[in-house]
Amino acid sequence: MSDRRDNYNLLEEAWIPVLWADGKFSRVGIREALAEAGRIRQLAASNPMDRVAVLRFLLALLYWCKGNPPDAAVAVPVRAFPPGWFTRLDENKELFDLLGSEPRFYQDAAAKRSRTSTDLLQEIPSGNNFWHFRHSTDGIDGLCPACCALGLLRLPMFSVSGTPNLLAGINGPPPVYAVRIGRSLLETLLANWTGKGPLGTPAWVKPNEAPASGKKVPLLTGMTMLSRRVWLHGSGEPGTCIACGHSGLVICNCESQTAGRQENELWDDPHVAYDDDTPGKAERAADLTAAGRFRMDRPWPYLLASIVGSGKFALPDRPSRVLVVGFATNKAKNIDVWERVFELPAGSRIPDTAKAALERWHSEGRRLEGRLSRAKCVGAAVSASVRPTLETEVSSRTVDLLTDSENAWESAAMGYRPMMQAVARSLSPGSTVEAVVRRRQIGWTIPDVRPQQAKEGKRARKGKA
Repeated sequence: MSDRRDNYNLLEEAWIPVLWADGKFSRVGIREALAEAGRIRQLAASNPMDRVAVLRFLLALLYWCKGNPPDAAVAVPVRAFPPGWFTRLDENKELFDLLGSEPRFYQDAAAKRSRTSTDLLQEIPSGNNFWHFRHSTDGIDGLCPACCALGLLRLPMFSVSGTPNLLAGINGPPPVYAVRIGRSLLETLLANWTGKGPLGTPAWVKPNEAPASGKKVPLLTGMTMLSRRVWLHGSGEPGTCIACGHSGLVICNCESQTAGRQENELWDDPHVAYDDDTPGKAERAADLTAAGRFRMDRPWPYLLASIVGSGKFALPDRPSRVLVVGFATNKAKNIDVWERVFELPAGSRIPDTAKAALERWHSEGRRLEGRLSRAKCVGAAVSASVRPTLETEVSSRTVDLLTDSENAWESAAMGYRPMMQAVARSLSPGSTVEAVVRRRQIGWTIPDVRPQQAKEGKRARKGKA
């Protein structure tokens, strides 16, 4: 650990929260995280944004130190990374200093816009943001160096546009991110370490680099490109971190300004699913508070359809798990962050019809509202009360759904039947003939998962009759 008060080196200091294989929690530095990756079960940050941001950062370090993965014929580590793989970190130790004189990690001394350090973490209220249950005072409450480092890692991924003249990062408004995860941090890094051609220069080496529009963006440049120019003030004063509650040195203020326009139509983020119909358009988390109506259901089938259709995330020869993190925004407002874990079968087992089946399930789920009641507000309220539980159960069976689409989807649709019968008793009480008929209609209302050809065939037979 550094013995200088004005220095905080991320290679040595304990700032990355991890959960060990034996169930214990601690914080580690970069060196220990990579050296003990086989014994670390997972990154254990409380916010999903930090889990995916730190994972991408460690993956970028792996690319920077070792390059693209070796050929298939070359053995890859199964229990630990070889110590010699990361000598480049020690050779460039000064690039990972968070405090002190330049160079500083992910910082630029030329930044000119005085702000509170809590701007680095979206969940901490600052300026005129709503306070809700967490109260923070700009310039008085601050962040510990570890939380400052986590906030800096979010800049390439989760920045939004705002005033004055602040712009989002290279991905534009934050997209939904998806990364493969394994049984250990080592497995997770290896599962995402794939050949990517020219790698470029990461932002801890050149924090101001931004390729011109129209030029292909190398992997490390795009993954680490900073949407803000930041410079932390001083080396901290005694206090309590408003984010994690750690008592020690806290940093209350910083300089923070926009890094300018960075969106690039040629950038292909390895952890983003793009729209098939619109090249370069990334899938984004839905604003569930839009149109003045709060919704409880997130469209997981639609997102999974994009993930499957992209072909990026399923391993060709074995099953995999994918962590999906969505950050919903409305211009400069930070609305919601969530995570899901999907099980994917081996890519060779996923049929060509899987994406269409997921999209069909998504559209049928949305149609339930209108089929439950003629009054939109009633149908929406009832659907929102039952769908989250049912959809969570269905989404846990993605391997079956993606490999045996016809039988598995019909079984998933039948899972709605008991809940619909309970809903029917609520929406149509009484003993009249009309009430009984209506209850029966509602009780049999389930998603229609038949392919379009089957639906058209049934309608044609009805027409003949």
